Amino acid sequence: MTTATTANEDSQDSPAAAGIRAAEEARWQAMLDGKLTMLAELLSDTLAYTHSTGLQDSKQSYLHKLSSGALRYESLEFVAPVFRVLGPVALVSAVMKATVQRGGSRREVASSYLAVWENTPAGWKLQAVQATPLAATA
Repeated sequence: MTTATTANEDSQDSPAAAGIRAAEEARWQAMLDGKLTMLAELLSDTLAYTHSTGLQDSKQSYLHKLSSGALRYESLEFVAPVFRVLGPVALVSAVMKATVQRGGSRREVASSYLAVWENTPAGWKLQAVQATPLAATA
C-alpha cells in the first residue's frame, strides 16, 4: 500500500482527518488480509458498493463473497489517495490496483474510486463505494 496524502477542509492534523485516514487504511488491510470481522465493523449496514465491473453489493453480499472465497484480494495498491473531511462526511478518492481471484479466475484490476464515509457515534462507517475501471495502458 502507498502512503496517503490528505486534502480536507480541516487541518491535516485534525482528529477527523486522522480518523478517516486510519479507517480507510484499516479497510484496505482488512480486505487484503481477509479479516472479515474487522471489515464488517467498518462497513455501514446500508453500504452501497459498486465495483468497477458495474456489479453492486450490499454489506451482506460483499462480506458473503469474501467469506465464501468467491472474491479474494491477492494484492492491493492504492495510488495517490486524497482524503476530504466535510463535517460528518468524508470522501476518499484514489486509484486502486489489485490482483483478485473472482469466480476461480485471477485478474488484474485498475480502477479509480470514490468512497463515502460517515462519522457516526460508533466511529467512521463506509456508506458507499463507486469504482470506475481505468483503461489499460500500453
